[in-house]
Amino acid sequence: MKQQKPSPDSPVQRRPVALLWYLLLAGLSFLLVSSQLDCAEDLSFTGPGPGMTVDEPFNVGQGVFLVRAIRVYGLGIIDPQSLREIFEHPNYLPDHPPLGRFLIGLAHESVAGLAGEDSRPFVVTYGRYGSAACFACLVFLVGWFTFKRSGHQGALIAAGSLLALPRLFGHAHLAALEMPTALFYTLAVLAIVQWWDTGLPPSKKCACLTGIVLGLALLTKIQAVLIPIPVIVWAVWKWRQRALLPLICWGGVGVLVFFVGWPWLWFDPAGHLSEYLGRTTGRAALYVEYFGTKYADRDLPWHYAWVMLLTTVPVGLLICSGFGVTKLWRDFKTDQQKRPSGELLLFLSMLWPLILFTLPGITVYDGVRLFLMVFPLLAILIGLGAKTVISWLNRRFSQRIAITAVTLLLLSQFTGSILYAPCWLSYYSLLTGGLSGADQLGMEATYWGDSLTADLLGEVVQEVPGNSIVQIAPILHPAWLQMLQETPEIKRKGIQLVPFESERPVSPYVLYFQRNPYLPELLQPQSSDRWTVVKEVTRQQVALGRLITLKASR
Repeated sequence: MKQQKPSPDSPVQRRPVALLWYLLLAGLSFLLVSSQLDCAEDLSFTGPGPGMTVDEPFNVGQGVFLVRAIRVYGLGIIDPQSLREIFEHPNYLPDHPPLGRFLIGLAHESVAGLAGEDSRPFVVTYGRYGSAACFACLVFLVGWFTFKRSGHQGALIAAGSLLALPRLFGHAHLAALEMPTALFYTLAVLAIVQWWDTGLPPSKKCACLTGIVLGLALLTKIQAVLIPIPVIVWAVWKWRQRALLPLICWGGVGVLVFFVGWPWLWFDPAGHLSEYLGRTTGRAALYVEYFGTKYADRDLPWHYAWVMLLTTVPVGLLICSGFGVTKLWRDFKTDQQKRPSGELLLFLSMLWPLILFTLPGITVYDGVRLFLMVFPLLAILIGLGAKTVISWLNRRFSQRIAITAVTLLLLSQFTGSILYAPCWLSYYSLLTGGLSGADQLGMEATYWGDSLTADLLGEVVQEVPGNSIVQIAPILHPAWLQMLQETPEIKRKGIQLVPFESERPVSPYVLYFQRNPYLPELLQPQSSDRWTVVKEVTRQQVALGRLITLKASR
């Protein structure tokens, strides 16, 4: 009997075309991010981007240390003694697992090979290409997964919406661990959704393979320890006691990969693991401005994480995600067996971090940074909801009108990613009246130093006389100031950067970013009559970073 050929519109025939679409979208995403990465006029082939954030010197420095150490040891790296020399070296900082920083270091060394020699031990801008690559992979992953689950329309919207989420898009420009964490957290969750969402429990082989992905997520940042709880709840709900063996295989392989992939744990497993897990409770408190009040990170109101999520997602995308959640609920209600679907696991994996940060005593700060990994999962719900809206419009209007209306709505959601550049971490949606409304409500306008942009540093070099002193505030870590001092133009002009001391300023020039809980009274808005603004970075008339001169009569 002659086998019938699949029709051109069948899923099998559409897959290669769809794959090309998501590869192109991922490539475009990488180009968009990499066109705005420079934090200090470090590269000629990228444009000015966000200023250097507080954590970037640690991430790039540690990543470069790991990559160069592996290069020096070569095949000798397989010797445990060689690994001991690397991971117990005084320069190694074990505050986070190594995978995210290794990827940043790999990107740094790759770009350094193209850019040529530099007198600095490392260049933060080079390491930012690691996050740009992770973001491109995330765009492809979200698009391809959504296509396989719900079709091409929803997949394009889901993948494209990642570019329209300004806070996520902003982190793609930073050499920080949030983007590798978001990528591997999402990959670990979607691997379970894709391969475990069957009538029978997964085989031991399938459980072990997905466990490898869990282990890679654990090797990025501590947020990955949140993955198992919703997976365990979902699997036990779905298969009862038959879920135990796959869960043991999955979790066991994940822990094994985590242990094998971080040699620092080998040399004192109990002590080092306890040190790693307990580090967040042993550090000094960080302070946050929330509705006009200064809070320690452990004392923030329970609703902080929810409010920050809801006010930093463009309203149109938020509404689409609501339709997506509604569809999940309706599908569950109509299911005769009431068995949880893979999409329900996706929703639980997005919900659980928010619930955790609601609990009393759990530290949370820096806006949405600590739970940024929920945004890609939210994007999938956005795609699902947008597809639901298109279907609803199709039943009442023509298909062309439906697609045009939804396309125009989604295009309007990109305004934040365009207008806030390169200060994406300051974005607030229309729910607060934008950044201007959020500032009036007493929300943080900026928190991490990204508003001291490459352009602002260039203006500092132009405005400040050579061999002058410029005071910097706030100083959240000395290493950040040290790397800022290495900015080529600042160093070439002999400008010295020192911490700001309000009681005895050593220079009339002060450069600061607007993190209010850490700014002395002299630099607060109510003291603006005591200084003159020379240059500033603003969005929606809200100052995010400034170069000022102190008045002599202050």
